[in-house]
Amino acid sequence: MRQRVVIALALCAEPRLIIADEPTTALDVSVQAQIIALLRKLCKETGASVILVTHDMGVIAETADRVAVMYAGRVIEVGAVADVLRAPRHPYTAGLMASIPRIGEKPDILPQIDGAMPRLTARPEGCAFNPRCPKQMDICTRLRPGLVEDTQGAVACHLFSKEPAT
Repeated sequence: MRQRVVIALALCAEPRLIIADEPTTALDVSVQAQIIALLRKLCKETGASVILVTHDMGVIAETADRVAVMYAGRVIEVGAVADVLRAPRHPYTAGLMASIPRIGEKPDILPQIDGAMPRLTARPEGCAFNPRCPKQMDICTRLRPGLVEDTQGAVACHLFSKEPAT
């Protein structure tokens, strides 16, 4: 009920943009679906857009049109939800997707991304993901990649850089 009250308060001002930070956290699946449906309905009726901040890939898959994946405070991949979830390009996004259990599969060990997130005050040189990246190259430790845009979206990874690896 609290989420609904907060949504109602936010919509009183008739915003054109709603930033919903973890609106379904700690809710059971049925209430979560109701909140998402309510947000969708209200946005459709008012013409507002929503930026949904969440760690729940299921909520993203059900709700969003586009997704921006962040690591260590920076956007590392952007694209249509179906494209990013089905064929992630950044090694971090690929690791996230691989760690989601699949219905019908019974792995002995659930895949995980080795290592730990860096503190934002102590990011490594170059790409912040480089100490944990299974595809790390020498350039990754020296140069932070920018977002490279293409027809699929954008990715910040030297694997997709237009610059020669030096």
